[in-house]
Amino acid sequence: MKNFKLGKFTIGKSDTIFLPDISTFFDKDIEEAFNLINQVSKSGLKIIKGEILHDEDIVLNTNLKVKYYDRIKKKICYENYKNLIERKVNSLKNYNIIFNYAKKLGLDLVFSVYDTKGVDFSLKIGAIAIKIPSSNINHKHLIEYSAKKNIPIIIDTGHSTIEEISRAINWLQDAGQQKKIIIEHSPLAPPTNVKFHNLLFMKTLQKTFNYNVGLSDHHDGNEMLYAATALGAVIVEKGVCVDRNKINQDVAHSIQIDELKEVNKKIQNISRGLGNGIRYLNRSREKYSSRMGIIAKKNIKNGERITLKNIKFAWPIKYIGSEDIDQILNKKLKKNIKRNEPIKKSDVSFE
Repeated sequence: MKNFKLGKFTIGKSDTIFLPDISTFFDKDIEEAFNLINQVSKSGLKIIKGEILHDEDIVLNTNLKVKYYDRIKKKICYENYKNLIERKVNSLKNYNIIFNYAKKLGLDLVFSVYDTKGVDFSLKIGAIAIKIPSSNINHKHLIEYSAKKNIPIIIDTGHSTIEEISRAINWLQDAGQQKKIIIEHSPLAPPTNVKFHNLLFMKTLQKTFNYNVGLSDHHDGNEMLYAATALGAVIVEKGVCVDRNKINQDVAHSIQIDELKEVNKKIQNISRGLGNGIRYLNRSREKYSSRMGIIAKKNIKNGERITLKNIKFAWPIKYIGSEDIDQILNKKLKKNIKRNEPIKKSDVSFE
């Protein structure tokens, strides 16, 4: 895999990075955005993700509807796509206010982008990476424009075929971005059955394209974050909101902001617990005491041969470890040994 710097982190060497995504959860409410940012900062995380959705004309005024899941009533809700975007669009001026506040709190910034203005804004405000959302994996101009900026790219593969993913990767590479790429697996949102999350697809992406991989989590729960971490994801991303009972796009698979610290702690513990796959035990270490040594099962007389009938095994090893049994079996003792007494090599005749 290709290692590279991502803000304070080194992809491929650092622990799994948890990206708390506040993108769609505050609509136009700047105070709620500040609240989310404050909570992310207080959780101990040093990074936050948003989106630059500044142009309401990104969606045509049609009857097209977007659907999302009401997890309380367990039903699908529909909303006119144009109305949804108008509700969520913020000006670049507002985004500047919101995310400069995050920077003042020491948070690194990552943004999903939908047009070249969003890319330019991200660079100007100091983003450490930009994300091509799954809806734009066919957006050749945006992908090539982003690649030429020499900034790490996260590319979301949700709803995409291998052919579409490969094409987007080729666009990135041909435009000059050949190293700083993370490919995100992005399963479908609720009420999709968990069996369709197919987390092993991350391994397929990694093997096919030879880039680091991550997860954009759309599960109603946190298990997929932990499983993806254990599978080697370098980033795991999940929406965060103030109230999961609110009916809004993406809320059904978000995490409530007050859970953030504990979830991140578990992700980091899992990531660090994976280690490097190598075991090295220093010879000067404290030795493990629970190894069995050889003792007399009963009183054994001088000259009697040692057999499995007159010896047994017990903790700890005093003289002869159980691994050396073949060295003494059928050998004669040179002295009397009492029941439960450890046997020494000096007690055994090796002639």
